[in-house]
Amino acid sequence: MFRMIMSSMLALMLSEATLWAQYQVAGGAKKPLRVVENTAYKLQVYLVYGMEGVTLSYTSASASHRWYRYKTKAAVEDEWEAVPSMQNGTTSTITNLSEGYGYFVNDGGMKHYIWLIDYSKYPFKISHLKVGESSDRCSGLRLDGSTDMPTLKYFLPDGKEMEVKREFEVSYLTQTWSKSGKKFIEELAIDTLRGNPFATQIRPPLRDTKIELTGDLFARHFGVEQSAAIDLFETVAIEVHADTLVSSESKTNLSRKAGELLAPADVHFKAYANTPVASLFVWQIVKKEPTGDRPLVRFTEAEMDYTFDTAGEYKVTLEVSDRSGKCTHNETSYNIHITETIVKVPNVFTPGDSPGVNDIFKVVHKSVVRFRAWVFNRWGNELYHWTDPNGGWDGKYRGKYVPAGAYYYVIEYTGTDGKTHKLSGDINVVRSSRINSQTP
Repeated sequence: MFRMIMSSMLALMLSEATLWAQYQVAGGAKKPLRVVENTAYKLQVYLVYGMEGVTLSYTSASASHRWYRYKTKAAVEDEWEAVPSMQNGTTSTITNLSEGYGYFVNDGGMKHYIWLIDYSKYPFKISHLKVGESSDRCSGLRLDGSTDMPTLKYFLPDGKEMEVKREFEVSYLTQTWSKSGKKFIEELAIDTLRGNPFATQIRPPLRDTKIELTGDLFARHFGVEQSAAIDLFETVAIEVHADTLVSSESKTNLSRKAGELLAPADVHFKAYANTPVASLFVWQIVKKEPTGDRPLVRFTEAEMDYTFDTAGEYKVTLEVSDRSGKCTHNETSYNIHITETIVKVPNVFTPGDSPGVNDIFKVVHKSVVRFRAWVFNRWGNELYHWTDPNGGWDGKYRGKYVPAGAYYYVIEYTGTDGKTHKLSGDINVVRSSRINSQTP
């Protein structure tokens, strides 16, 4: 069954194509142009340039076919008007055609329609071009001007009036964002407008430029294209992109949640925009607090560096304005979470006894802003000192392991609360007797 349906559809499609191929439109001052193909109504619309010498031909397997035309409706036979033709074998040709009619051959009950419009009677003319006053120049432009644009109309066989939509081209220089190159690249933009060129919004250029309207494109085909230009349009539209880079942050030996940053975290913020149109950049950092956001800093450059060293939630916003202040972009924002400080000190380690396992005296930490630590023996002699929370004491003094026993540590650190804290206590060295040691 499926094969039968597909075979029938294919046969119908081939029959339709064959019938269209049997029609030929020729003549006029320029080569005719097909501008509409309505398969539902089996209608093609052609533009010709002047009716002089225009001919329609139809070739059939039979010489017994006749030509007709209709003015507004061809749904019933009473609306048909017979047209004389010249027969040459199985090909018939009609001449002395009139513009604004639909023509067809009734060939065994199968009808396909050809509608003719003399474009030379409906030329597009433009004498002045400007940007419409109602345009929101930040998001788009509507052109305006002085034009003469008669309607190119035709009628479907059922009598419905239709219009051939003219097409125009608007060209101007603009800038396009290259994501891979992280920069704006200059390019020539060409927008195609269908119908009334003053009813369609176009993209606003991202640089000062000449804007030119050409068309319609039917006139281009016939060699009578019109054009008008705005010699220099000073744009106000802006486009903004931004990114962040964590250039450095403290390390941790604890797990952390996704999105957390460890203080001190140095973050670089950079904005990209279509300069020099975009000229004012404002970065602002606020800290979210129970009593409301607290502004911290405000930068007025495209790039900003900031060190986050206090725990909490931050919002970083970017606002960019054009040189006239008419257009503003303020939709870029980043949320940053700086985690609270954690410092935990062990009370025992086994230097030299089990390499790689608890053989370094070091703290467990997260988001330590500043750090210092010392180890002393029972007589108060300093054995070791370090300033990196990721470092630690290997249990040696002057190259040899110290004897097992209790030693004293002092740790000072600044946390993300902005305060300096002090920890002290005993660290117990546990070793087997086989480790060679020397009492300091």
